[in-house]
Amino acid sequence: MVDYGKIDSFFNGEHLLEEKNSRRLSLKARLIRGAKLIMPSTAAVLIALIMLYPSLKKDEVVANLDVTLPKKGELEKLHIEQTEFAVTDKNNRVSRIKAVQVDETSAGSKVMKIVNPQGTIPAGGNDKPVAVSAVVGYYDQKNNILKLEKNVKAVYADGTTAETQVVKYDFNNSIGTGPQKIYAYGAWGKLWSEQFTYNHDAEVLTLIGKSKVTDEKNTLFADEQIRYYRTENKVEADKNVKIETPQNVITSDKMRAFIKQAKNLEFEKTEAWGNVKLTAEKNTMYADKAVVFFKNGAVSKAEAYNKVKIIEDDNTMYADKVFVFFKDGGAQGIEKIEAFNNVKVVTPDGVAKGDYGLYQPHKNEVELRHNVAIMQNGSVIYGDRAVTDLKTSVSRVLSDTQNKRVSGVISGAAIKGEKDEKK
Repeated sequence: MVDYGKIDSFFNGEHLLEEKNSRRLSLKARLIRGAKLIMPSTAAVLIALIMLYPSLKKDEVVANLDVTLPKKGELEKLHIEQTEFAVTDKNNRVSRIKAVQVDETSAGSKVMKIVNPQGTIPAGGNDKPVAVSAVVGYYDQKNNILKLEKNVKAVYADGTTAETQVVKYDFNNSIGTGPQKIYAYGAWGKLWSEQFTYNHDAEVLTLIGKSKVTDEKNTLFADEQIRYYRTENKVEADKNVKIETPQNVITSDKMRAFIKQAKNLEFEKTEAWGNVKLTAEKNTMYADKAVVFFKNGAVSKAEAYNKVKIIEDDNTMYADKVFVFFKDGGAQGIEKIEAFNNVKVVTPDGVAKGDYGLYQPHKNEVELRHNVAIMQNGSVIYGDRAVTDLKTSVSRVLSDTQNKRVSGVISGAAIKGEKDEKK
């Protein structure tokens, strides 16, 4: 039996509509399946672009971006936090340094930047290690050199503390240097200097530039340098050197001083050269060279050589060599002065010469011996011995040999001679 409904629908194009709908459904299915595959990839790309957007320039294309790649060698840099390392010098002495952070300054450089270094380094002799600290440091592994910077501090076992801004220590040569001002203090006193070096093996500290070392009583100055030899308790100083004690002041071009003990500046002996000047109370002595001895922290004896000149008030003594003796370690002034060779005493009223001179302040007189000549008011008197009163300027010319008379040319009565006086 014929189904006329289907025939009508066929001729009316309904079958075509069904085919068309079928094709639409098939295309839609395919589109949905494709979207399922495409959408995840698209989302990933969008997310990547969003993350990179802040670092992109407007005219820059994605294909040219290199911001996600590290610079050459960047991944090779060493970075360590909260660490401790040890450095050994040529004598196998070990320094230990702690650090908040250690970074290699550049890949393969072997120079490490140390943040907040703190640790210990060996001290001289058998002393306990020295505690050191700084804000930042740099360690050169290749050359075995440690450099500390900013608020550098070193604290010794006896409490002595040194402060500066830059210190470099060469472990291969055991030498430390400081190119900036240093300040140190302890029970022994204080010191200041423009720069310094320290030879660990020789135990020699050198203060460079204008320097000052002081304790409660004594002070040492120098314009060029001060060198301290720890094993010898010896100090050397150069250029415009000055030692100040409660009783005396010594100045010279160069000086060598021996310290009784390292605890203070109590000198035992001082040697000075070039433009030497020694001031004691109202006496001032000049010489090319001097050796000064100390007792109980004060000058007890001074030896002066070459072109010696001593001035007291209006009176001046000259000689090739002079020994000055002080009373009670200098606390009571000068006890006596002995002068040798080419001795000359100049007073407001005359001049006296001899081979030997003796000045005794408590007597206020000068005695000359051997080949004596006194010149006063145009007169000249010769003898074996002469005594001049520095208060009155009256001189007495004496003979040490019986029956030997003094001789001379007199043009006035200012000189009084005592003839035929025995020694």
